[in-house]
Amino acid sequence: MMARLFLPLTLMLAVSLPVQGAEAPAPVVGKGTAKEGDIVTIDGQDFRLDGIDAPDVGQKCKNVKGTEYDCYELSRRMLERILNNDEVTCTPRKEQGKPPQLAACVVRGVDIGRAMVQLGYALAYRALTPAYAADEALASSHRRGMWAGRVEAPWEWRSRQQREKLKQAQ
Repeated sequence: MMARLFLPLTLMLAVSLPVQGAEAPAPVVGKGTAKEGDIVTIDGQDFRLDGIDAPDVGQKCKNVKGTEYDCYELSRRMLERILNNDEVTCTPRKEQGKPPQLAACVVRGVDIGRAMVQLGYALAYRALTPAYAADEALASSHRRGMWAGRVEAPWEWRSRQQREKLKQAQ
């Protein structure tokens, strides 16, 4: 009887133990620069800020008067201001897709992704996590950053760009 209880218990423990080599990647620390509005570079290594999406190269927004502006560059410059040439710590997520690595990054104890969304220079990327949805709602309701005018969600802008390319190829 003891043997019948021992085997299932052993299997259960073996399944619940972490697999060798599956530990979380070590944080990367160093001076951070803004490659894009949602990409931080530390010592040549790029990290995409987890949970946010910022305008892409070529994406335009409209200000409160309806005048078009380069919201990609505005978002990138805001990230650069938040980083302020200070030491940044980026902790990559365990599950990774293609580069750049998704990471949670902080500077001076501030969650950089959350700051970008709260200031209105990036959007909460709900397809990854709902973590910053409330921050985006607050930024939008207070018309902060890009929300002062009209901004198209970056994922919608990319889809539209892809559709237009397909139409042109036909």
